[in-house]
Amino acid sequence: MTAAALELLPACPVCSAAALAEYCRVPSLFNADETIRYDRCGGCGVVFRNPRLPAAARTDAYRDRLMRPQQKALVPRAQTHYRFLARRLRALLPASSQRRALDFGCGNGGFLVAARDAGLEPFGLELNRDLASHVRATYGIPVHGGEIADPALGDRQFDVIASFQVFEHLIDPRGVLEELLHRLAPGGVMLIEVPNLNDVRERWRRGATMDDSHLFYFDRASLPHLLRSCGMDVVEIHEGMRPSRFLGAAAARLPIGVYRGLERAMAVIGLTTVLCVIARRGATASRTR
Repeated sequence: MTAAALELLPACPVCSAAALAEYCRVPSLFNADETIRYDRCGGCGVVFRNPRLPAAARTDAYRDRLMRPQQKALVPRAQTHYRFLARRLRALLPASSQRRALDFGCGNGGFLVAARDAGLEPFGLELNRDLASHVRATYGIPVHGGEIADPALGDRQFDVIASFQVFEHLIDPRGVLEELLHRLAPGGVMLIEVPNLNDVRERWRRGATMDDSHLFYFDRASLPHLLRSCGMDVVEIHEGMRPSRFLGAAAARLPIGVYRGLERAMAVIGLTTVLCVIARRGATASRTR
C-alpha cells in the first residue's frame, strides 16, 4: 500500500467539524513497516482513521471475499448475546408493530436466527456475497446481497433495525444511518453495536485496541451523539463485556436488571469491550444533516 493510494480527510466524516487532533499512531497489524494514524474530532468526539483507503477499494475487496467455514458457524456464546438483545428489542416495540427486523450487515446470520426465535420476522442485508448466500441456504432467511441504498430493496420498512460490529467499518457512518432511518417504521427501534473506545486497554495505552480494518471508534458519548443528531431518541446504552462471555447459556435466564447490573459492574472497572446503543425513531428523525 502506498501513500498515494490513501485519501486524507480535512474534516470529520460524522459531523463535518474541521477541529481534528491526532489521537494516536499505531503499527499495522497486517502490513509490515506501515503506520496507521487516527484523528479525534473536537466536535463529536469520534476517533477515525486518517488517511484511509478510498471507498471502492474497501467495498470491492469485502464483497468478493470467500469466508472460511469457522466464519460462517454460529458461536454459542454469541447466540446467547443475540437472544438477549432480540428479546429486548421486541419488548420495546409498540403493540401494533408488525415486528419486521432488519440485520444490517448480518454476517453469518446469528442475530437473524435469534430474532426469528424471538418472534420477529427477519430480513438480512449483507454485502459479502458468500455470507449472504450461506444464510439464505442454511437458515431459509431472506438476505439481500447489496447495500442499504440499493433500489432493489424498494420501499421496504422495518420495525427493528440492528447492526452488530459494522459501523466501525463504514466509510460514511452518518450517511448510512440516514439511509437506515429511511427504512425504520414510525415508533421503530434501532440497535447499533460497535467496539468500545472507552476500554481499559485504551486507558493504559492509546491505540491498544486499534485494528487495521476499523475506520471509526465510538464511545458512550460519540455514538449517542450521532444518533441524536439524526433525530433519534436514545433508549438504552449497554456498556461492558457481554455477560454471556463468562456465564454462557445461563446469561439468557437472568432478569434484565441483573444482566444490566453485571454490565455496569464491568464498565466501572474498565471491561468495556462492547458498546451497544438502542434508540427509537423520534418525530424529528431525518435523512438530512
